[in-house]
Amino acid sequence: MNIIVNIKKAKKDLEMKFNKLATILLTGALSACLIVGAAGCASNDSAVKDLENKLSGYESKLDEMGKLLEEMNNSLKPTEIIAPVEYSEECYEKVKYIDSVLRDRDCINGESFELAQKWIAWNLLQAGYGEDDIKYQDVTFTRRGTEYTSPNIVIKKQGKSEKQIIVGAHYDGTGTGDNGSGIALALTTAEKIVDMELEYTVTFVFFTAEEYGCHGSTAYANAMTETEIANTLYMINLDSLVCGDYAYIYGGVQDNENKTVTQTQAYDNAMEVAKSLGLSLKSNPWTWEKPAPGYDEPDYASPSTGNWSDHRGFKNKGIPYVYFEATNWEIPGPYEEYDGYGETYLIGMLMNTENDYLEYIEKYFPGRIQQHLKTFSTLLYALVTQTEVNF
Repeated sequence: MNIIVNIKKAKKDLEMKFNKLATILLTGALSACLIVGAAGCASNDSAVKDLENKLSGYESKLDEMGKLLEEMNNSLKPTEIIAPVEYSEECYEKVKYIDSVLRDRDCINGESFELAQKWIAWNLLQAGYGEDDIKYQDVTFTRRGTEYTSPNIVIKKQGKSEKQIIVGAHYDGTGTGDNGSGIALALTTAEKIVDMELEYTVTFVFFTAEEYGCHGSTAYANAMTETEIANTLYMINLDSLVCGDYAYIYGGVQDNENKTVTQTQAYDNAMEVAKSLGLSLKSNPWTWEKPAPGYDEPDYASPSTGNWSDHRGFKNKGIPYVYFEATNWEIPGPYEEYDGYGETYLIGMLMNTENDYLEYIEKYFPGRIQQHLKTFSTLLYALVTQTEVNF
């Protein structure tokens, strides 16, 4: 079980104790000063010297306490108090099932799309969620003049607080990496926390119609009430997690006018947790000081990313986001841009191609799927079980 100590509260408690003891000692020192003054008027040299020694002792004690507090604060670093939990093998089994049985999940005419809905719901029921816990939100969108309707699938794990973290993964498409991997991670995580007592509510949403313009996630975000938006700490987007050379996380809103990225608090919190767990994660590397090769300024400034996935609708509502993805920003993509679409150095892009299936991925990258799932499951579990977000 992952145990995350409330770092801020622990430090605050230590500081309060230190300040309380320091006040006691300083009060004693002040009293001593008054006595010393009186003793000096009486020319009692022995009493003065004795009280000066006591004052010196007070100062030494306070110095020792200050050093002790510093040591105790250092001992509370996340690296020593977060126990990593990962479930990559369980995620991998779901990836294999999706690859072999649910490959064609196109939300318009995919032969496995409705089966994928039932499979997601069945796994949630088997984990212990009730039928009434699983909600379906119909999403209507237009494609080439024709109107279609398909559902988002929503499951909520209530926490002690109404403050929520939204975990989203689109379940439409035809790829094992994009986005069978996101389905597998979100679903397994929902199973893992079903019987846990959480500080924050966690809402899992399996989005439809991402491949046709992020319609499912946009509809969900647009339907949120002002109270729901205010109660949302941040959104975690899981999209294409296993094919790329490196594991990345993104977050924030690019501000070109001021050459900065704002609203990075969710990303900063996730990266702090990742570092405490010893996880190797990258971010989009391009900045105004170091734009991508051939560019004068970044199209996508670190640590943000483009608006091409399901984080977009939440970002537009002012909700902070963290976006998980496996890719490679350091090589050009199919359009010779350094925008993360290159995905792999060895064979290039797999997402949205006919090669995004398990056998092909494992042929060229044996062990990569399990390694990325280990990294991302460890981080996701730590975030959804966090007792206090660090912002």
